[in-house]
Amino acid sequence: MPRLAPILAALAALALGACAANEPDAELTDPDGLSDDGKADGPLDPAWTGLGLGVAYQQVNAGHAILIAYGGYSARLGYSAAWATELVDARLGAADVGHVYAVKGPSDAAYAAREIANTALRAHLGALSDHTAPIYVVAHSSGTFVAHELFAQLAANGNTDLLARIAYANLDGGGAGLTDEIVASLGAIEFVYANDPTLTSGRSRNSATAIALAASYAAGGTAFEVSVPHSGCASGAGWCLHDAVITQRPHNAWTYDLARDYTDFVSRPVTTAYLEPLVPPAH
Repeated sequence: MPRLAPILAALAALALGACAANEPDAELTDPDGLSDDGKADGPLDPAWTGLGLGVAYQQVNAGHAILIAYGGYSARLGYSAAWATELVDARLGAADVGHVYAVKGPSDAAYAAREIANTALRAHLGALSDHTAPIYVVAHSSGTFVAHELFAQLAANGNTDLLARIAYANLDGGGAGLTDEIVASLGAIEFVYANDPTLTSGRSRNSATAIALAASYAAGGTAFEVSVPHSGCASGAGWCLHDAVITQRPHNAWTYDLARDYTDFVSRPVTTAYLEPLVPPAH
């Protein structure tokens, strides 16, 4: 089965890369002017510290554990920061997370430009004083390719101790950049997709990819289905359900809406169910 991994990874990259040409005009043209043009690199909240292109850090409390949140294709840094903050407030703060990294989405869906400053993130991560605390990595959609670049850098530099501390949730994303060796080095890995059981066709856009990747990497990873009944998505609207791994009630019934799904959680709880198998039980 591991021999299928490179094939499945390539297919996943092609599927997510192709979506750049097929995504709705409303998202690509961004009528609200919210897309990242490369000039607005920093998040809105000045409490965050920029570490390099597309990467910011904030210590939010005295906790020792770490969260790294990778946004999907075209997600601005402020979006990822808002999502990461909500994850800490809703669940991970209680799991001792005090160090938070937010990472913008790649500028192209296949992450061909390799523009994100993962090297700076890796250096900052390695300099944190606590060398035993868990590291939670959550990556959405094409942001998974950026996360996999970080893992590859850690592996290439012999940072096996850091890799072993990582619990990774691949949220309706792809497999390009993953290898059997990387998966075996991680502390835990989940391939997450969403399903609204109240719909005739209620699975998220990349659910088949998530299931296939879990099968390919069965020795080290698992599939995780997030159940989002009454999500508000239309039946068959895979792109709306694609964001149900971020928020339990996406804003657009037919497609994704990064500007709001990553930042507006009023009466739309952030999705955290996939974190439960990754967080150590309380003592």
